[in-house]
Amino acid sequence: MVIEIKKLATSVALTRKSTDLFTRYVGKLLFQKIQKKLKHLTEHEVVIIDFDGIRSVDASFVDECIVPLLELSQTNTFPFYIKLVNITDNVEYIVDQVIGMTHDQKRYIVMTDRLSKNGCHALGFVSEMEKDIIEYYVINKQATCVDIASFLHVSETEAQNCLMRLYEMRAVRKIHNDNVFHAI
Repeated sequence: MVIEIKKLATSVALTRKSTDLFTRYVGKLLFQKIQKKLKHLTEHEVVIIDFDGIRSVDASFVDECIVPLLELSQTNTFPFYIKLVNITDNVEYIVDQVIGMTHDQKRYIVMTDRLSKNGCHALGFVSEMEKDIIEYYVINKQATCVDIASFLHVSETEAQNCLMRLYEMRAVRKIHNDNVFHAI
């Protein structure tokens, strides 16, 4: 599923001609519009949030639109995954800052279509080991815990634990009940 933020934003009278998304109010409005579209999701679907045509966002918008979307992806009855595409440097910076903070003891990561300034295709608080794993999946598309353990020179248990954390944050996909994880 692809959600074009610019198209949704132009349907909101306050943002009709703007290429910027600011305020909590606009964030809440767009989150509600996105929620309606998510009713047609299938299990394990990747939701592409396309920021083409959006120059900048503020922390309030991210806090009211992107953070609840990430929360929903982690708590929904069936898993789905979020990927941000066509983001500007400003959008990258603000999203990374906001979701990089802990929210009620919960940590968020969101995948992107580009290598971000943090050296990874993910935004948020991402450890060096998690960055290595995410980049491995970007290149190889899928891998097992054994593959990751061998790549990182760690135990299979450590690799499994890290992969499960990434899966719970929806940074990698686990489609079946086997040990194969997939890129977003």
